[in-house]
Amino acid sequence: MKKNNFIIRKLLNDQISVAFIAFFIVISLIIFGNQFFLVLSRSLSEGYLGSELFSLMIFKYFRDIPFVIGFSFSLALVYSLNRLYKSSELIILTNSGFGDFRLFKTLLPLISLVFFLVLVLISFIVPEVNKKINMIKDGANARPEYIFFKEGVFQNFNNERITFYTEKIDNGIMEKLFIYSPQDNRIILSNNGEKVHDEKTGKVFLRLFDGKIYQNIDIRSDKEPSISIFNKLEILLFEPSIAKKAKSRDSLDSISTYVLLFNPNKESFREFLYRLSTSIALIIMSFLSIQFARTNPRNTRNYALGFGLLVYIAYYNFLIYVREAEATSIQEIILNFFSAHLLFILLIFIISLFRNNFSIRN
Repeated sequence: MKKNNFIIRKLLNDQISVAFIAFFIVISLIIFGNQFFLVLSRSLSEGYLGSELFSLMIFKYFRDIPFVIGFSFSLALVYSLNRLYKSSELIILTNSGFGDFRLFKTLLPLISLVFFLVLVLISFIVPEVNKKINMIKDGANARPEYIFFKEGVFQNFNNERITFYTEKIDNGIMEKLFIYSPQDNRIILSNNGEKVHDEKTGKVFLRLFDGKIYQNIDIRSDKEPSISIFNKLEILLFEPSIAKKAKSRDSLDSISTYVLLFNPNKESFREFLYRLSTSIALIIMSFLSIQFARTNPRNTRNYALGFGLLVYIAYYNFLIYVREAEATSIQEIILNFFSAHLLFILLIFIISLFRNNFSIRN
């Protein structure tokens, strides 16, 4: 008997694992592609530098990894088990008394593995990723507008203390630059230039190549005019202050679960319950996926995968809604999250009751 259970478990695990990898790759590409277009569309309005764009896309993808894993696993369960039902392999087991609960028990080691993986990710890895995202956003918000150049337009910076012009900007490389500073009584002409961001210090430089510096050009100046040639010149455009660095946001989603547990306020407790609920939802959805997968191979219409997709998205969004819902006390927060899970647990019993009544009538 144990040997038979081992063979069945291995068959199911292999089928589900292959489907999980396929769904994981497809959903990852969709999520990353979505983040790619979102970050690019906001890069100009929110002031992200070129070096930050790819990092922000990667961090936002890793922030969504628990959702990708849970969603992929839920769909993999439905798809794999549904295929086995259509090929009559699971029908034979079902007729021999291998019901939904026993199937869930057989898959419990695999479900538990995914459960703990999601729990660790959302409790410790995702907060660190959110912290990185917040640092990039705070850095972008702290930068002045004058470090973002436009081609073919004279721009005045620092209360018209500097006039800047570049003829062309192509992939971050500027051509034919003109910089005039009446305060320093200086004009800088350069053939090429680029904006450089130091990710460690947050400083932004304007790096110029092959140019000339015309100093003391105003005839009213007492100093002698001079011309100097340079191959490379760096001008500091922006340096974040220590005060602004220290003021970086420390939002709840960037705090580790360990810290949340020892921070006795309702907002921290709400965030803790949300992270725990995301993992608990995976177990409940796993059982629902097993129920959705059950089908009669003679049926021409099969909506198993569609049901699994819609219910998982509804469950996930319902938890987000509960997370953001107003609550006056910790007891109310607990009740909100308990109600969210109870709704889908009731769905399990409703489906089981419907199937049992349908079987009795037939």
